[in-house]
This record gives sequence, structure tokens and C-alpha cells, in this order.
Amino acid sequence: MTKNEVCALMRQLEFVFDRVRLVDAAVETQFFLNDRGELEPEPYCCYLEQGDGARCGSCLSELTFQRKGRLARFEFSQNDVSNLMAKYVEVDGEPFVLEMMCRITDGVLFGAKGKNEFAEAITSYNRKLYVDPLTGAYNRQYYEEQLRELRGNDAVAMLDLDDFKSINDTRGHSVGDAALRAVIGAVIQCVRGTDEVIRYGGDEFLLVFRNIPRKAFAARLEQIRQTVENLKLEDQPNLHLSVSIGGVYRQGPVKERVQEADSLLYQAKNVKNCICLK
Repeated sequence: MTKNEVCALMRQLEFVFDRVRLVDAAVETQFFLNDRGELEPEPYCCYLEQGDGARCGSCLSELTFQRKGRLARFEFSQNDVSNLMAKYVEVDGEPFVLEMMCRITDGVLFGAKGKNEFAEAITSYNRKLYVDPLTGAYNRQYYEEQLRELRGNDAVAMLDLDDFKSINDTRGHSVGDAALRAVIGAVIQCVRGTDEVIRYGGDEFLLVFRNIPRKAFAARLEQIRQTVENLKLEDQPNLHLSVSIGGVYRQGPVKERVQEADSLLYQAKNVKNCICLK
């Protein structure tokens, strides 16, 4: 697609959508058509939080850019509901994401109770799709679809409950489930709202920390380790819980740092109740 072709396409799309833009996800620049029908560059900002200049944890344009495909989803901001669509395109050989946004105002779609009920229904659907019902952490599907290909997060860690198999074998799976719920409940209390806790598999959990200084990252992992060490299950007073953690602090694709953190976790588990940090 040439520059003239994408401009012509955007002009047509503007008859259908409330906003149309071309996004260069690599340099965080967005382009709108000006009054002359030419592409006008601006610093990137979120549709729903204009002017903040920051990408959310699952930025639609970045996900589309990484996958070189197309994505769509609903977004909510206070009482506003919007449908976002994005498609990877190449303009004169350069990669971009074409984004279209349509605000939903159809009273029939919202039903008798309005936008809030509609937003709650979509939120409930997303929760069932992406949240692990046992622990309340995000699930592996959330990682694969929303995080795996992202770049730029400062730190990731892999966490594993020590001797989990032994707990299940000697005390029963109900106690094992209670231990997992208690441990991950404690972990979630230790992290910030911008961080994410994902059940990666079994008793192994992925922690993703955004914009966190290295010293604060190390301190947060130690806080998690100590908090879990001090946990007591009401019905199992003699059960001592602990976790091993592997952490990686650097830029790069999440999937690469997950592999590194998993390797460090394996080293930490040889000691138990230990943190291996790189």
C-alpha cells in the first residue's frame, strides 16, 4: 500500500468510524488526516486517556504490530463504550497499524439498563476468559494473547510454591488449593495495581512489573518471599509455606525474559525459599 492509497482508505473509513488513525508503534507516533487530506504526525496517546502519552499493559496497536495481524475489542472509560479495531499494514514498505474507533451509542445494544450493564457484561466475559478461578490471578491464555509479544516492561519474575506436590500428596488437593489461594492472595497484595500476576501453569506464576526501579524490584520480590514465609493456614497450623523466585530486570520481549526467569527459578528451587535475580 502506498501513502496515497492509505490516505484514500482513511478518508473512506472516516465516513464510518468516529476516529481513524495510523500508528507507528515502534516510535510511538500517530497520524491523522488533516484538512488537506495529508497525514499529520502527533505523539501517540491512548484513545480513552488522551494526553497521558503512556501505553496500557495490553495496548491494541502494539499487540497488532507485534502479531502483524488484526485485533478488535471493546474499551470502557467512565460511561463511554467504544469498539476498537486494528490492522497491520505496510505503507511504502514501512510497518504501521491502522486503527479505527467507533463510540457505541445504540440504546438497543445497551438494553434497558444502559451503558453500565453493557460494560459489566463485557467485563464479566473478559474475567471468565482471562482470570484463573482458583487464585484470582490472570491465566495462561491472558499471557499468550495479551503479554507474550510485548516489549518494554522493566522486570519479570517466575514464582513457584515449594514442595507443592508433597502438600497435595500428604495433605490432599483441597489443602493444596487453599495453599495456592493464600500464597497468590498474598502476592497480589504485595504488588501494585499496574503489575500483573499470571498463573503460568500448575503452581508456577509469572509476575510482570511495569516501570519499576531495579532496587524496588529486588525489594518487592523479597517482600513477597517474606510475606509467604509468614503465612499460616487456619486449618493447617503446622504447614510452613515458602516460594522460590527467579527474576529478570532488563528490556526486551516478555517471552524471552520469561525463559530467563524460568531458568533462574530452577536454580532457586534447588535451595528453596530463595530468590535468584539477574
